Amino acid sequence: MIRQIAYGCLVLAVIIVTIFSLEETETSTRVQRLIALFGMLVFLGVVFLSSTNHRAVRWNTISGAMLLQFLLALFVFRSGAGQSIFSWLSTFCEGFLGKSYYGTSFVFGAAVADSGSFGVGVLPAVIFFGAVVQVLYYMGALQWILVRAGKVFMTVLGVSGAESIVACASPFLGQCENAMLIRPFLPHLTTAEMHQIMTSGFATISGSVLYGYIAMGVSGQALLTSCVMSIPCSLAISKLRYPEVSEPLTKGEVKMPESPEKCVNLLHAAGVGASIGMNVALLIIANLICLLALLYAVNAGLTWLGNFITIHELTLQLITGYVFVPIAWLIGADNSDLVHVGQLMAYKIWANEFVAYDLMTTTYKDLLTPRSTIVCTYALCGFANLGSVGMQIGVLTTLAPKRGGEISRLAVSAMICGAFSTWVSASIAGMLS
Repeated sequence: MIRQIAYGCLVLAVIIVTIFSLEETETSTRVQRLIALFGMLVFLGVVFLSSTNHRAVRWNTISGAMLLQFLLALFVFRSGAGQSIFSWLSTFCEGFLGKSYYGTSFVFGAAVADSGSFGVGVLPAVIFFGAVVQVLYYMGALQWILVRAGKVFMTVLGVSGAESIVACASPFLGQCENAMLIRPFLPHLTTAEMHQIMTSGFATISGSVLYGYIAMGVSGQALLTSCVMSIPCSLAISKLRYPEVSEPLTKGEVKMPESPEKCVNLLHAAGVGASIGMNVALLIIANLICLLALLYAVNAGLTWLGNFITIHELTLQLITGYVFVPIAWLIGADNSDLVHVGQLMAYKIWANEFVAYDLMTTTYKDLLTPRSTIVCTYALCGFANLGSVGMQIGVLTTLAPKRGGEISRLAVSAMICGAFSTWVSASIAGMLS
């Protein structure tokens, strides 16, 4: 225990020395960096206080994960090579996923494809990405990447093979498809592993929706960095909340089970992937229609109530937006933007990140400073919202029906941990931006 605490203190010292040794700029003063550092410690402290077993927390895992996340952010924010690599990746992803335009244009016509609406601008890219992922899986390329990346996190952070694979897969596949990679193991996962798998899904976005956010005007470099940073961060947050107290079946082993769907060739794989992408797209449509309708129905009632107590435009996101103001301050947003950032974070929780990013790039575009925009981008980059809770419960219960009660019990905790993961990433961005 003493060694683990010493290791944690060393990691914290490295972070403090680094952020204070960097030259100050107009948008990143040492005071602002100190606030963001304090915010990161507050987020970690709150999760630790809610831990199910304080004595079982492995601080080597937590400290190692935070160090990996910080070093990655430092590489991206403060090195020319890091900025160039992630800028190129952002441009490549935007250009590659943008090729879905040609399929949309052929099916619906150029006029519809050029309309710029969400339905024809984003959802075809989701279907296209689903096909690409399935082709890569058929070729064995996806398994090769995930197994090797999983071995790194398993070795460095001391987590199980199943957790490593799902954490690495989440930025590619998203919150539902990631668990399908370890379907045979799901009934046998420990409680901590199940919580971690759900947290990984809530803590990041998927590659299938990446193009949609970039098309809205969100920084692709920030989105990609946040996705990669979410891998160690989700592991750290989940292990603080639910430390491992059992013996995982895949401890010390990274094994990818074979998929039950056997594709005959590349065309068959592309077709299967397109079908999966269509299901995801329909789920996105259903969630947007349902959640936005419910949100505005609740807001109509609150506005009607507000007229009696002389509060203009009283809405759910206005109320919770003020609740999120302290969190906006802790992640390092500028003081002038705290209410705006808080409202965007509220929109993300009550609706989803699609709505929040759309508002950030339209309604709030000229209201936020560059610093507030970048930390807000990181804070919103995850599927931690109420609609996703139902999606995860439905998918995981289908894959492991005997664990349905436990999955339902863990879902809200995992969603909150996923939100905390994005806030920790945002606070690190606030230290280095």
